[in-house]
Amino acid sequence: MSVEILDASTICNFINDSEFFTKSVEESFTAIDSNHDGLLSYTELASELKKLRVIETHFGIDDAVLSSDELDQLYQGMFARFDHDGNGSVDLEEYKSEIRELMLAIANGLGFMPVQMVLEEGSFLKLAVEREMAAAV
Repeated sequence: MSVEILDASTICNFINDSEFFTKSVEESFTAIDSNHDGLLSYTELASELKKLRVIETHFGIDDAVLSSDELDQLYQGMFARFDHDGNGSVDLEEYKSEIRELMLAIANGLGFMPVQMVLEEGSFLKLAVEREMAAAV
């Protein structure tokens, strides 16, 4: 993890660099695709989504406000968002499209005032910052 400064333009420039963005998404997809079949199953994507800690509320401590059934429904809903055609698996184009939408939502939330964030190594936001820093050199 590292502390970085970014704003919406950092993310938008990352997405607009189609070669870099596509390569980053492909590498992420390949890392998640544990059985290397070119598709992400619910199990593969859900394990990655759980790393996002969507119910984290207090600095790394999850509130136990959702039952395991409710959590399963949450992750099923998130998976359905990625599975555009509803066939029970996520292909690379569906994954890329959803990552793009998620990144644009983050950019929209950040706005154009720089913010300081703690970013995980290898995350799309960290890659966006690294791309911006390399372009500045």
